[in-house]
Amino acid sequence: MNPRSYIVVCNPTAGKGKALRLATRIRDALRDRKLSCDIRPTQAPGDAERLVTEAVSAATADDPIGVVACGGDGTIQQAANAIMHCGSDRAVLGLAPSGRCNDFARALGIKAAYASISAALLSGIPRPVDLGRIGDRYFCSIAAVGFDAVVTRYVNDMTMPLRGTLSYIYGAMQVLLRYRTPRLKVSGDFGDYEGPVFMLSTANTACYGGALRIAPDADPTDGVFDICLVSAIAKYKIMTLIPRVLSAAHTRLPQVQMHRTRSLTIEPVDTDNAAAEEIWADGELVGRLPAMIDIVPNAIRVFQPNG
Repeated sequence: MNPRSYIVVCNPTAGKGKALRLATRIRDALRDRKLSCDIRPTQAPGDAERLVTEAVSAATADDPIGVVACGGDGTIQQAANAIMHCGSDRAVLGLAPSGRCNDFARALGIKAAYASISAALLSGIPRPVDLGRIGDRYFCSIAAVGFDAVVTRYVNDMTMPLRGTLSYIYGAMQVLLRYRTPRLKVSGDFGDYEGPVFMLSTANTACYGGALRIAPDADPTDGVFDICLVSAIAKYKIMTLIPRVLSAAHTRLPQVQMHRTRSLTIEPVDTDNAAAEEIWADGELVGRLPAMIDIVPNAIRVFQPNG
């Protein structure tokens, strides 16, 4: 059943108040439908997960709550984790993308515009989607190890007002000269690989960084990850790799391996390359190597556009 009550979680200062204005429009539209809705503003890192946990804990499977995550991929990831830890049958997740990249919402056909957001929330259908899992943490889009993870950290920390793919390209240029390719052991349904790994993406969705189609066939409803493993590649070729990723032409390069798997184990072979051992997903640090990543099919219900 569709929820009768909702909360909208947002950072009231994000985008100079843009997220709060969007949250207010969503709240008013839901109330116009005679549905209960309140805005729950965040005040500190991690608040979104705490606020959603409090709301979902008070709901039941017979009377689920609608949780609208108004923000970027990190806010959505926090909301998804809270729902999964409380019981995914107690809530339906709504997406109001207003962050830097909005990769998960884009994968589900929801644009960062009020018309698209409201169509999904007011006329859409709750449909189950897969999530990735690392330990007790869930992620929505792509878990990255290696170069793309280091770039994600740089973009996350930088203060320049860049968004989407442009922010990733800028970060890649800044990281490239000092990046050192690690050696990893990678195991999945496809077998084993041990050797240099420039970057490794475990994809539930096709894109990250806004429009970088790192795993063009990834589908968050098929119960498997698409893996993109880039082995040793000369640094001077890296900036030519990014345009190929935009068009998904990188998959034909000899340094690129594409696989499908339900789980992935990643272990470092060299132990003195700490920067390349972080795992980033949805713009957030979610773990470190060694790690096992697995898919959780039909993990969570999300409002998606009808048709």
